[in-house]
Amino acid sequence: MKLLQEFKNEYNNITYRLYELDCGIKLIHLENPATVNFDFFSLQEAGCIYEDLENVPHGTAHLTEHLLHSPNSTFRTLDDVQKFEEGNKSRPAIHTNAGTWFKHMDLRSVSNIKGTDRVLERINSMIDFPYSKFKKNLINEKRVVTAERSRKLKLEKDNFIQKVIFLEGEQYPEFTYNIIGELKDIENINIDDLEKYFTNRFLNKGAIFSIQSNKTLSDNVFAKLEKMGNKYTAPKNSKLSEITLKNDLAFGYFYDENATGVTLDLTYFDPTNKKINYQKSAIEGVLNSIIKRIGYLLLREEKGLIYGLQTFKEDTFTMFHNIKCLRFVVENSRLKEMLATLEPFLFEDIEKFIKSEKGTRWINNILSTYIFPTTIVYDQELPYDIAMDYSEYNEMYNYNLYVEAVKKIKKSDLLDELKKLQFTPPHIWVESNLPKKEVEKIVKESTFWKRFK
Repeated sequence: MKLLQEFKNEYNNITYRLYELDCGIKLIHLENPATVNFDFFSLQEAGCIYEDLENVPHGTAHLTEHLLHSPNSTFRTLDDVQKFEEGNKSRPAIHTNAGTWFKHMDLRSVSNIKGTDRVLERINSMIDFPYSKFKKNLINEKRVVTAERSRKLKLEKDNFIQKVIFLEGEQYPEFTYNIIGELKDIENINIDDLEKYFTNRFLNKGAIFSIQSNKTLSDNVFAKLEKMGNKYTAPKNSKLSEITLKNDLAFGYFYDENATGVTLDLTYFDPTNKKINYQKSAIEGVLNSIIKRIGYLLLREEKGLIYGLQTFKEDTFTMFHNIKCLRFVVENSRLKEMLATLEPFLFEDIEKFIKSEKGTRWINNILSTYIFPTTIVYDQELPYDIAMDYSEYNEMYNYNLYVEAVKKIKKSDLLDELKKLQFTPPHIWVESNLPKKEVEKIVKESTFWKRFK
């Protein structure tokens, strides 16, 4: 085992360490003096987007996860699992779960620090595929998954999936179906599909272990992690091909029969860097705060046009890009008026605000929130989030460097970033109970649309 990186976050007093185990697995340890927990996550590049590459039915990744969390060759019955995880007067309970996402599958277990050995033993038991036992359990587990799928929306009624289809359906179709699969897919999954996915994808050497606890890891813990990591024998498998997503002016629509207003998204593709770019991230973050502020002051409080303006950036449902979005919520009758205001808002009002004395005050206020943070709520998911960052950028996210980048921001940096936004044509996505033709006509006749057209 060797230590690759170490730093202390000056703003939450957590010490971050990155190790490479002798078995080749990367280990992240967050030493957090504020916790009495032992939080463990194992992150595998085994999400549903790799099912087509492995030539298995959709839903295979999710069903594999279900089986891994079920009784196995170590804990042969559900009662065995419960007996092991339950606490009593002399030992803490442990809480174990698993999840499947587009890109990853994770195993997780949490306990009081005194439950450390049992957490690791339970997770170790799950990194196994007892073929005969799982084959016997498969029919029942399929019934459970089928019941789970029955509570999810049909694809054509799923606004999230329909938006992904609009944004990148041709380039990355792997993100355009339900993670659980459709009923016919689930029916077609056999035990050999599941074993193949477990062997080729789950046991990929690109797995990451991530832990949060209040003290340095002991030799005993490292030994258990090495034993666990030695199970990952599959070579790092191929990922999806890198395809450039283009920022072209486009209109997309989803009919929401339950809506009484309009949600309008301006969406932009931003290719990801190979490494974390703290300067770029800081400028974007501060600019987003300014956009939300001026949106609140002008579009909501002064003109009453919107309920809210959200800004966010996502990389969980795409590859090699971030998807950036400005979201406006407006009542049906004021959509046309809001779009008429949108062009001067983005091309004039934000810039005026940044240059103004009020804008200077607000920028300094934003900077102060980074320099003088308040006490944060304990985040049990932090090891997972840091592991996700590492899987994308091959480095741990260092908040110290982000704050240093924020401190160096000048107004000219914000104005330059604003110019990039102004001259990037957006994918416009609308969710509404208004007829599509009516909404499309309003959008395409607006000065905002015509400016890019």
